[in-house]
Amino acid sequence: MKGMMLNALLGVMLGRFGSVWRLLVFVPIVAAEVGYGLCVYNLSAGACLRRGTALLICGQLAFLLGALLRPIANPR
Repeated sequence: MKGMMLNALLGVMLGRFGSVWRLLVFVPIVAAEVGYGLCVYNLSAGACLRRGTALLICGQLAFLLGALLRPIANPR
């Protein structure tokens, strides 16, 4: 649950203030979280794949939410 919150917060911040290329930040973070789950909780390969996918999707959706929070440019 902590991993989802970390990815959501990071995604919103990157979406609000960053560009889409900064989404690559999620890859090492998700790899570290999956590795932690593998070592500490002895997750199977399928569980690691599901957890990693869920973490990436959570981060990407939060990025889109952050992008929606950007101010609209003045059309003048």
